[in-house]
Amino acid sequence: MPSSSRKKGGARRSGDNDTKTFVTVLVGQLMSLQLCSSDEEYSSVAEAIVSSSSPSPSLDEVPPSKEHVEEIVSTLVDYFEGDVEEHVAKNMIHNVVIDVWGDELAESLGWIRNSTADTDNEDEIEGDEDGSDADDGDYVGEGECQLCERAVKLTRHHLIPKTTWPRIKKRLWNASSTIETYHSLDDESSHEKKECTKNKLEKMLGMTDISDIPTTITHDSVRTYLFKVCLLCRQCHSAVHRIHSEMELATDYNTVDKLLGDEEILKFGKWANKQRPGKYAI
Repeated sequence: MPSSSRKKGGARRSGDNDTKTFVTVLVGQLMSLQLCSSDEEYSSVAEAIVSSSSPSPSLDEVPPSKEHVEEIVSTLVDYFEGDVEEHVAKNMIHNVVIDVWGDELAESLGWIRNSTADTDNEDEIEGDEDGSDADDGDYVGEGECQLCERAVKLTRHHLIPKTTWPRIKKRLWNASSTIETYHSLDDESSHEKKECTKNKLEKMLGMTDISDIPTTITHDSVRTYLFKVCLLCRQCHSAVHRIHSEMELATDYNTVDKLLGDEEILKFGKWANKQRPGKYAI
């Protein structure tokens, strides 16, 4: 659609030197919360959240509906695992929509603009001091690393990396009826059909092993699946992310047993087991 035919306040404004997109504006809103460690991570998170729920055409082509906004808000809250309250996420997405599409849309939806980085909300979005809401990489305690088995300071590794949550969540919901069908086929006479359904599920989910996916797809079961973690030393944690991409970890190495089943990770764990913990010592 040419820019001249767009509504005033739309994503592609004629005369603007810098085109505003939903992702770029969302990045700016996310930065106000200071929950990511780099500009690249902010961009990656924003793209993942938008791509998980964006219809066709994109959010830069047509304004979102109220239902679509609610879906994006829910995805954002789930992604940050309790660090962002729902009202903060809703306020943030409303501001993004207003910046991209203008006040006319806001008025039609009955919204008013508020400041996302309100100082009154600072205490509500910070993690607990005991580290229960700490991001991957932060030290969360002391104990035995689940890969190298050394007694060291530990970090929390999300077995389903956070950047993949929107895509994995969407795949699970899209495959929900097939998952229920698969788990309902238990008798021997259904063996061939179950095997066929299993192959279909593996393609839908992009996984080679579906043994640990939820048996039924609900908000709670998906949340529990995404929040799976293990405790690793800093060295093993870094090695895991160096050896495999985050999507590979989410689809193929999403349990400790699967991580240990990878030859390169196992080799590193055995090597690390013989090393002195140094600054990671208890």
